[in-house]
Amino acid sequence: MSSKKKNFLIIIPVYNEEESVLQVANKTFSLSQDFSDILFINDGSSDNSSKILKSIHQQGIFLIDKDKNEGYGASLISGIDFGLKNDYQFLITMDCDEQHQPEDLKRFRDFDHKIDLVSGSRYAPKSKELGIKPPKDRVEINRRITGLLNKKYSLNLTDAFCGFKRYKSNAFKNHGFDNLGYASPMELWSFVHSHGLTVREIAVDKIYITDDRSFGEDLDRKRKRYRYYLESWNIAHKKYFQENLYFYKGGKFERKQKENNISYSLT
Repeated sequence: MSSKKKNFLIIIPVYNEEESVLQVANKTFSLSQDFSDILFINDGSSDNSSKILKSIHQQGIFLIDKDKNEGYGASLISGIDFGLKNDYQFLITMDCDEQHQPEDLKRFRDFDHKIDLVSGSRYAPKSKELGIKPPKDRVEINRRITGLLNKKYSLNLTDAFCGFKRYKSNAFKNHGFDNLGYASPMELWSFVHSHGLTVREIAVDKIYITDDRSFGEDLDRKRKRYRYYLESWNIAHKKYFQENLYFYKGGKFERKQKENNISYSLT
């Protein structure tokens, strides 16, 4: 690590992003070089992402190059742990598929530094919709899960799944994260509530360039993916609160159960 290490670290997971990774790297560096280092985590890409990232020789840009695909959540954990180990004060996570705009990085940088977690929202009143229409199933599941988290944890979120975030490092030193997949936000919100962390959202644009992205295996099926999020949430909630969520009372998933007028069924 350079002796001139900055206070911010931008963490960018990469999986098969050969078409966008160089442009994202160049633009992110040009807009953040005065205040942040950048860490790319190549998650076992099968395309040329690794080769492209290795060709970047710029001070302040670092690479974790994984031999095999471990999952989106695993990349975030690797990045967060790298940031904590190297004493960065703030960590900003963003995606590499051009759905997060590097122009927003300074807004995350400048937002109240007392806040533990600043979370981007694509559904805030000031968010713009760019590109193609977002897939209806993703919008529905996000709305449903966000609503459930709000009711259970009183979070007042509008977007539970946006990956554009700023973490105050000292609030996450003992995170214990171990969800390696796309359900990692369920673990994050359980941790945030269990530790009484402060959260604020800032509007970011809702950008969809393509609707053919896959979640892998059979998670492209709406109900299967929704249940996967609920199951992952229960695992995280049990870890941090030592109790099952209501729909897992008795150790069995009960889709139609309600708790304090909270229904967990996907309509």
